Amino acid sequence: MLNSKFVIAAAAVVAMSAGFWLSSQQQQQRDDISAQKQKEIAEARNNYSPIQGTILSPARKIIIPELYRDDGEKFTLDDLTGHWSLLFFGYTHCPDICPVTLGIVAQARKAATSINHMFPDVVFVSVDPDRDKVEMLADYVQYFDKDFIGVTGDKENIKALTLQMSVVYMKVPLENTAGTGSPDSSNYNVDHSSALLLVNPEGKLVAFLNPPHDANTILKDFQTVVNQNNRL
Repeated sequence: MLNSKFVIAAAAVVAMSAGFWLSSQQQQQRDDISAQKQKEIAEARNNYSPIQGTILSPARKIIIPELYRDDGEKFTLDDLTGHWSLLFFGYTHCPDICPVTLGIVAQARKAATSINHMFPDVVFVSVDPDRDKVEMLADYVQYFDKDFIGVTGDKENIKALTLQMSVVYMKVPLENTAGTGSPDSSNYNVDHSSALLLVNPEGKLVAFLNPPHDANTILKDFQTVVNQNNRL
């Protein structure tokens, strides 16, 4: 009888211990799941962007190399301070992306000014300095809006600016249409980044607005970046 009671008591202790162990394992699993969820939430917050693009934090300082505006004057950091600026890198012989993007930006600017809303100064920087001379740039950008500014310079200085702005571009030779078999150095396209770059009134790069672009998204994202910049 005593042995039977002892066995029962021992079994109860074992069962209780097993219950505690199982409970602790389940709690550990719940803790692990909770920690994983918290990690996923934190990563989602870090990856979240309130715009169609990226807001830089901190803003990126810009050093302007020797470049020239489409009126022949030097383009300096003063051209990017005291007001917001929207930069786009392209070239006048661009068959599609450049004219489409500049047309959309012109629509956004027209929509903003029609209701007395602020809109950044627009600067078009050529990545094809061999063909995009000052006079050509002036005619090209003013076709879209008389207040757009064209900027160009030599290859080294264009490259120096694009490196700071995380803009990439590459010359792509086209087939010789003359049929001579020899390459034509003047017949090429330039593949290039198509993001719009926002520069704050302190002359610092603060955001990339990524394609596909449309006027409403540009206006909304610009206001979002302005509001966030004002809170800093």
